[in-house]
Amino acid sequence: MPAVFFVWSAVACSSAVAQPAIPAAPPAFNNPLVQGRADPHVTLQEDGWYYFTATVPEYDRIELRRARSLDDLGKAEAQVVWRKHAAGPMSYHIWAPELHRIDGKWYVYFTASRADRIWDIRLYVLECASDDPLKGPWLERGQLKTGWESFSLDATTFALNGQRYLVWTQRPQEAEKQQTSIYIAKMASPLSIAGPATLLTSPEYPWERVKYDVNEAPAVLVKNGRVFLTYSASATDANYAMGMLTAKADANLLDRASWSKAAQPVFATSAANGQFGPGHNSFTTTPDGKTDINVYHARNYRDIAGDSLKDPNRHTRAQAIAWRPDGTPDFGEPVADQGAVAAKPLFRDPVVDGAADPVVVWNPQRQRWWMYYTARRANTPGLSGVTWVHGTKIGIAESADLGGTWSYVGTADIELPPDMGGANATHWAPDVIRAPGGTWQMYLTVVPGIFTDWKHPRGIVRLESTDLRSWRNARPLSLVTDKVIDASIAALPGGGWRMWYNNELDGKSIWTADSADLATWTQKGKAVGDQAGEGPKVFQWRGSWWMITDVWRGLGVYRSSDAVTWQRQANNLLQAPGKGADDGVIGGHPDVVVSGGRAFLFYFTHPGRTAAAVAAKLDGTEQRRSSIQVVELKEEGGVLTVDRDAPTRINLIPPP
Repeated sequence: MPAVFFVWSAVACSSAVAQPAIPAAPPAFNNPLVQGRADPHVTLQEDGWYYFTATVPEYDRIELRRARSLDDLGKAEAQVVWRKHAAGPMSYHIWAPELHRIDGKWYVYFTASRADRIWDIRLYVLECASDDPLKGPWLERGQLKTGWESFSLDATTFALNGQRYLVWTQRPQEAEKQQTSIYIAKMASPLSIAGPATLLTSPEYPWERVKYDVNEAPAVLVKNGRVFLTYSASATDANYAMGMLTAKADANLLDRASWSKAAQPVFATSAANGQFGPGHNSFTTTPDGKTDINVYHARNYRDIAGDSLKDPNRHTRAQAIAWRPDGTPDFGEPVADQGAVAAKPLFRDPVVDGAADPVVVWNPQRQRWWMYYTARRANTPGLSGVTWVHGTKIGIAESADLGGTWSYVGTADIELPPDMGGANATHWAPDVIRAPGGTWQMYLTVVPGIFTDWKHPRGIVRLESTDLRSWRNARPLSLVTDKVIDASIAALPGGGWRMWYNNELDGKSIWTADSADLATWTQKGKAVGDQAGEGPKVFQWRGSWWMITDVWRGLGVYRSSDAVTWQRQANNLLQAPGKGADDGVIGGHPDVVVSGGRAFLFYFTHPGRTAAAVAAKLDGTEQRRSSIQVVELKEEGGVLTVDRDAPTRINLIPPP
């Protein structure tokens, strides 16, 4: 569905003294720009506003919004300028609107069908004479006739050399099978074409004919003396991809021989970057007109449950276009979503104000990321000794924006028998994994009661859940001592699982156990014992195994090629205090989420435990409270680093 065009001319500059050109870095965008909006059309107008419209997932209305920057479109208020009819034409499948300014008026070209015959898809036009298209009024100008009646959609328009053209998608008159092709015709007015249509492209290559024979969604970019016409092909799932036609700008655009067609897609799925089915694009530029931008939709997962047309998660994204020396566009591959800047602090527990020991998992039922954490009783008055870190439950927060902000959900419903402390047990530091068969398992540190000191047993208990909220069937693990905490579980490449945990009676070293079924565990001995530490987190990233542990002076880092032999990194992470809110102290007890080739380190801080407070031996609510933070990991030459003071753009891609 939709398309767009944008035409601009390069302006040559000169100076008295020639200086070597320093190429500017291409702009990056807060992708996805607009959630749940497919077939995006963006136009930058002379008033300096970006105007945006797209297909809404309900297929029932046309919205417009505007913003001064592409990144602000997602926050801009959407104005509904038209709604579908109750019956008859324009009563169903409202798709692919495009907004164009022509001869002082606004026009929306869109696709619609009728509720009683939902596949009688046709082109329609709205008109607005007001200077402000968001206020209207908008008038219906009826069907845009193409010369024959058949399935037709995705109209766009552009002007070149004093002539305006319409380009659209339609089923050929003579087609024996259900395919769509792309046509061009001169326009007599913004509401009608002049003369016959010319067929430009039909599905012919295998990549254009996956599941369906589709060429659709034309978009036009005029530059470097040429007309570049992109289109989208195949089914609207991960197979969706963009192709391109090219013609000289002074050629007869109504002659099919004027156009050459690329044999391969110019923009397609990038599983490595978590971008699937990019297409139905439009073109715009940066405000200064110097950088061309491809605006498109894509999903951030491959597998779709049910009909892809009913999946609402095609989100609008933007990406700068590079230009080759021969003057042709290089779209590259869809870049990974960088996401919005994460809040700082990322999360504070609104009840006990003691969020610590985070672990982050995708909740497929909620379609949200969930964070489990130890909910320490930081603000509870009258608790002596270390009672405030006992009697804790496991808190839950969730993120609806792929990790940027988090809201409180409550506490996990964990049921433990009396011999494990029952309702009075202390819950610490869970790890949560999805087991074969789809159930969930939590490996929870349990202290069988509430105590004022550290002199009591504690062990690791396995629990099961089907909904990630209620946890049952508690079973203690038989490990090396009765003082073990902080499990971290990872699947092994050859099959089976490995657990890393803290053995408190062995100088707080990190030990391991292996399991073939997640139920029976075999001790494998000490993994790391060169320094005391707890809260191990083990993960694979960038060709290595990594272990990060809380060593109370920041986070220790270890690297391994086989998850057995570990080499310690010289420098700790998060040892130097940061400058952000609640981040001016060391970081502790990590979790790491690897997503889209990037790795995000979650950790907690005690904001009130400054050097001065520690020296003064203060132990009030301010020293006890804790916050969750996040920072992106960087790796170079086998060394991990973080910049906790730089804004963290986070985008946690849901797993398949």
